Amino acid sequence: MYKFKKQERLCSIIEVRELFVCGENFLNYPFSVRYKIEEKSIFPQVQVVIVSPKRYQKLAVNRNRVKRLIRESYRLNKEEITKFAEENNIGIKISISLVSQNIPDYKSVNTKIQKILSNIIHKTREIIENNNQSNK
Repeated sequence: MYKFKKQERLCSIIEVRELFVCGENFLNYPFSVRYKIEEKSIFPQVQVVIVSPKRYQKLAVNRNRVKRLIRESYRLNKEEITKFAEENNIGIKISISLVSQNIPDYKSVNTKIQKILSNIIHKTREIIENNNQSNK
């Protein structure tokens, strides 16, 4: 339940490239988020890639710490979005990257990740409703 398994990680270079080219994005400072929705997916799941660019965090120690914080926060808050994806039979691919030179503390990361996931659910719900209305 609270694990972050290999299937939940977005590892394929082709899928990551597709996410960054075709996906939608928004900024929830200090995080930049890209997401892509695959409707009527064979495997309804949420996959995540976590990025901490060298541009903002020069030291590898800091980049790794930020990625650990984001990963832990996502792991504890992913339940709602995974249930949403399974209920609606959709696949969601997400990229979360830090765009600040300051390292945030865990409490702020946790609240931001919660907002990010609820924002993705809200936007996805709107897309699904629009598609259902246009199909009628």
